[in-house]
Amino acid sequence: MKKITLLFFLTIFSIGTAQVGIGTTNPQAELHVAGDLLVQSTFQQNGLNTVSPTEENFKLLTRTTNSTPVGEITVLDTDNLSVAPVNTIDYHFTNIKRDNITDLDLQYDTSKYVVAISNYRYVGDAIRKTTIDDRKLIGNSVVRVFESNGTWHIEIRNRDLDLRNSDTVEYYITLIVYDKSYFRNLTPITTDLNGSNTGTATSVPVLN
Repeated sequence: MKKITLLFFLTIFSIGTAQVGIGTTNPQAELHVAGDLLVQSTFQQNGLNTVSPTEENFKLLTRTTNSTPVGEITVLDTDNLSVAPVNTIDYHFTNIKRDNITDLDLQYDTSKYVVAISNYRYVGDAIRKTTIDDRKLIGNSVVRVFESNGTWHIEIRNRDLDLRNSDTVEYYITLIVYDKSYFRNLTPITTDLNGSNTGTATSVPVLN
């Protein structure tokens, strides 16, 4: 009876430590999946709170929501990324004709990046107000990024008024560049406020 009991426990131990292969007859790990992995519900995972210098060699496992059916598991290969998920770059513009940067190509590919402006600073002579019909106008100042011919561009200027030829101005901005491997542009939402200064947006952004 003791021999049978010992044999039974050895069998259980052997099954518990066996490697399992799906799509392969030669598994190289406890669970080896050769092919696509589809998870249609949730799966248990460990958190990545911090990354030390000895833990930098890793891949990001992601679950996509636009596969057919939903739930395909893919790998984001950080080794092939040329930039970090979020990058900040300081720009300083000088020797500007009057105050007008009308169209400056930043050369960031719109298919790869989302670009935003922060920390805008105007240094130099002020644009003089203009009186029209007894009203003093300060013009229409614009600071924006926009897409054109596949790259991101910027416009920084007063569209209605200009500096005098003898005046000078410098611009300082910080660009925030988001890698589209992690971020994406959402569809614009247009809302007509019908002349009011209060209201509710016409729709909710689709975030998934």
